[in-house]
Amino acid sequence: MSRLLFVFGISILFVGHLCAAVKYEYRHQFVLKKDELGFVYINRKEVTKKATTENPMNDYLLKLRWTLFANNQLFLLVNYRGHPYQYVLKKNYPLESVTLPLLPDSINKMDAKVFIKIVFNDFSQSNREAILDIFIEDNQERIQVEFKPKKN
Repeated sequence: MSRLLFVFGISILFVGHLCAAVKYEYRHQFVLKKDELGFVYINRKEVTKKATTENPMNDYLLKLRWTLFANNQLFLLVNYRGHPYQYVLKKNYPLESVTLPLLPDSINKMDAKVFIKIVFNDFSQSNREAILDIFIEDNQERIQVEFKPKKN
């Protein structure tokens, strides 16, 4: 009986740890019209690379825009470091967001994850604007982030 209680207690602690709220270091909300670009400039602190004319601040660039809103679905184009992705987002829970890794994991894989979560928040039919929430988790402060266009 005591083993069963012990296993039950450990499982409750484990599930509670998994369900803990994620703390995002960076948050931003883009309100974009069709084909309007949103930029996320990501400066990796631990690497110094040679600046170029296209990228004078040594930033990794994430560009996003939406191309179509039909049947309550938003077609989102994302380009990160020259790699294009296309996503279809809905306002239903599992389909409302997409997660992309921004940097490879370092030695401590649990604490060193750096990723971006793009969430389809809403669509304004009157203005034909999509509202996208951006969340970036960076527990070990491995990056600096700048968003353009800025919030209004």
